[in-house]
Amino acid sequence: MIEDPMSLFQASLEGNDSGIAILVIDVSQKKYEILLKNSIFTSLETEFEFSFFLKNKIERNDFQTEIIYKTDGKILETSFGHFAFHGDSEGKQYSKFFIRDITIKQKQEEEIAWRLRFELGVASSIQILIQKPSIRESLPQALYQLLYFTEMDSIFFLKNISSGDKDLFEIWVNERKSTDYPLLSDKFKSLDWKSQGLNRWIHKLKNGKVIYLKKEKALPKELWYFEESKAETILFIPVKFENHFLGIMGFQKYTPNFVIHHENLLIYQTVSRWMGLFVQRDLDLTELNRYKSTLESLILERTLDLSRTKEELERAYKAKTEFLAHVSHELRTPLNSIIGFSKLIQLPENDITGKEYLQYIYSGGTRLLKMINEILSLMKIESGQLNLQISEFKPEEIARQSLELIQPQADAKGMEIRFFPPIQSKNIRSDAGKIQQILLNLLSNAIKYGDHSYVEFHCEWIEGRVTFSVRDFGPGITEEDQSRIFHSFTRLNDDGKIEGSGLGLSISQGLAEKLGGNIELTSLWGEGSTFILKIPENIK
Repeated sequence: MIEDPMSLFQASLEGNDSGIAILVIDVSQKKYEILLKNSIFTSLETEFEFSFFLKNKIERNDFQTEIIYKTDGKILETSFGHFAFHGDSEGKQYSKFFIRDITIKQKQEEEIAWRLRFELGVASSIQILIQKPSIRESLPQALYQLLYFTEMDSIFFLKNISSGDKDLFEIWVNERKSTDYPLLSDKFKSLDWKSQGLNRWIHKLKNGKVIYLKKEKALPKELWYFEESKAETILFIPVKFENHFLGIMGFQKYTPNFVIHHENLLIYQTVSRWMGLFVQRDLDLTELNRYKSTLESLILERTLDLSRTKEELERAYKAKTEFLAHVSHELRTPLNSIIGFSKLIQLPENDITGKEYLQYIYSGGTRLLKMINEILSLMKIESGQLNLQISEFKPEEIARQSLELIQPQADAKGMEIRFFPPIQSKNIRSDAGKIQQILLNLLSNAIKYGDHSYVEFHCEWIEGRVTFSVRDFGPGITEEDQSRIFHSFTRLNDDGKIEGSGLGLSISQGLAEKLGGNIELTSLWGEGSTFILKIPENIK
C-alpha cells in the first residue's frame, strides 16, 4: 500500500512554488512518516525545527494554518490538507503538508496596512483643521491625531519667527504618544539654532531638504540635541508655502534600530505640504483680521466725520431752501406786477423804440419768472416734498395735449411735429401733470436745438411700460457731454442765442424718477438726439 502513493503523488509536487510533503500520520502512536517531499520543502524545513513542530501539532491534534515568525525576520506559513486514500490502514491519516516563505508578502501587507492607517490619520487631521477656524487651537489636536496613526513616538511644530541673523522658532505643537516619552524642552522657545551648532540642519531645512538622522550618525556638535531630547532617531521636515519657510514639523523615535523607508519618507513630506497650506491660511486670516480691525476703526472715524458733515450740510441746505423760498416769493410778486403792467402800458403807434423796450421788459420778466419757478421745482424734488396727483388716463391723450401747448413754439420756428400714437390704447395710473411737464420740456428742447424741418414724437408700449420718445435732427451731443446732460445748470453749446437756465432736463429726470421711471438719451454727433421717457403702467 505504501508504494502506490509514491507513484500517484509525484506529479502533484512538481511545478509548485511551495514546499510540499506527503505525510502519513499514525494517530494512535502520535508518529508520522514523510512519504514524499519536493526540493523547496527540503530547503525550508531546515529554517525551523520541523520535527518538533509536527510532533506538537500531532499531540494537540491541531492542524490549523499557522504563521511562524523567525528571529532573523523571515516569516513562514504552514498548513495541512488531509485526504482519504483507498486502502488506508486503520488509525493512519494521509495529509499534504505545505510550507511557504511569505516574508515579502507579509511585509507588503503590513506596509499597505501602515499606509492606510497613515492616510486615515492624515484625513482625520485635515478634517479637524477644516472644522475649526483657528489653526493655533486646532493644530495640536490635529497633529496628535496624525501621530497616533504613525510609527513615531512624538511630534512637534516649530513656527519660524526668525529675525535678522538669528534663527528663532515658536513652539506651536508639542505632543507625544505616551507620558513615557519626553516632550520637546522649553529651551527651544528661544534657541538660536546657528549658535548651538545646528546650522547644518537649519540650512538644509530652509532649502527644502529633510533631516532624517540617527543619533550615531550625528556630528559631535549636534549630539547635545539627542541627549537633551532623549531621541534615537529624528525626522525634521520643512513646512513651506510658495518657497516661504514657515517652520519645522518634527517627528522623534526613542527606541534604537528604527528605520524609515524611502517610500514612507515621501508620505511624511506630503503631510508637510498641506501643513504649509493651513499655516499660511492662518497667517493670512490673522493679517486680514488686523486689516479688518484697522478698517473698522477708520470706518467708524469716517462715519462720525460723515455724520457731522451730514448735519452741517442739512443745516446749510435748510438755510438755502428757506432763503430761496423767501427770495423767490419776494421776487415773484413784483415780477408778476412788472409783467402785467408791461402788457397794460399803451404807447403811440409811432413809438417803436418804446414798444421794443416794453417787449424787452416783458420777455425778461417772463424768463426770470420761469427760472424762479424751475428753481422752486428743483428744490421740491431734492427735498422730497414733491406731491403727486395720481389719476387714470390714456398716455396718448397727454401726448396730444402737450402737442397743442407746444405747437405755437414749433410754428414760430417753422417746424413740424410728427406724432406717432401707440398701436394699443389702454389706461395708466400716474401723474398726468408731471408727465406733461416732462414732455413739454423735451419737445421744447427738440424745437430749440433742432435744425431740421420736423421733430418725431412717438408714444408706444414696450415691455409693459409706456414709452415717449422725442427725436430731433440737430447737431447731436458728444459722449463726454452725454454724461453730464442731466446735471443742474448744464447748458451745451451755450452761445447766448438760446434761452434756458439749464435746469429743464435735471427737473425732468427728477420727475421721471419720482414717477418710477427714467429718461434715457441716445445721440450721435452730427445726427441728432433722441430722449426717451419710460413710465410704469401703475405707479407704486
